[in-house]
Amino acid sequence: MSDTHSEVNVPPPDAETNQPDQRNDQEKETDRKLAERLSSIIEDANSKCLPLIKMVRKHIEHMEARKEEDRDEGELVKAVKPLLEQAEKILSETNGAVRGADPDNRLSNKASRNMQDHKATPEEQRLAEALKTLVEEVGGTIEWAKDKLAAYPKAKNDLGPLLDAVSQPLTQIVGGVGLLLAGVLNLVGRLLSGLGLDGLLKGIVAATGLDKIYKSLGLGKWLNMK
Repeated sequence: MSDTHSEVNVPPPDAETNQPDQRNDQEKETDRKLAERLSSIIEDANSKCLPLIKMVRKHIEHMEARKEEDRDEGELVKAVKPLLEQAEKILSETNGAVRGADPDNRLSNKASRNMQDHKATPEEQRLAEALKTLVEEVGGTIEWAKDKLAAYPKAKNDLGPLLDAVSQPLTQIVGGVGLLLAGVLNLVGRLLSGLGLDGLLKGIVAATGLDKIYKSLGLGKWLNMK
């Protein structure tokens, strides 16, 4: 994926909502610390996982660049399989860390308390940027790889399940953050929309059932889920 995420123009946080912030000072501080903690968790995952995912892309591109008679699907599988296995392990650990950061049982309570409209804080903006990068690079590369491997039956058969395995914790991470700090997904959606990748996030949101939860709380406007 491209490294252009820092150039994306996002509307200022003041433009997000005209609703007054209903949270009290303690809730604001809890959310601020949570966003900070989650940012560190996601940024750590990005630093470990993105190099692996970029290597997956390079291996597939290198095979594609060869003459047809020189392409070796077995060689590709041998090179890519351990990278995907390592990425899946990192993301699974990250998902565990996200769920371990739950400060007041929000995940089990469907996070209804914190799903209040408010202007994004700097901590939430940092978290949104980290999560956008994870979805863009990992989710985007998984979809790209699946599309490319469709032309290579052996590689598709061997690597397809591993690509799905990487997708699973990624989906769970986004779902977990979305339940802990719902408004962050609104920011992520707009960041990805600037790259034409908002469909990736909407697919993840639908896969986790977050769209139904948001609608039940009257928050269907987020991610254009009307």
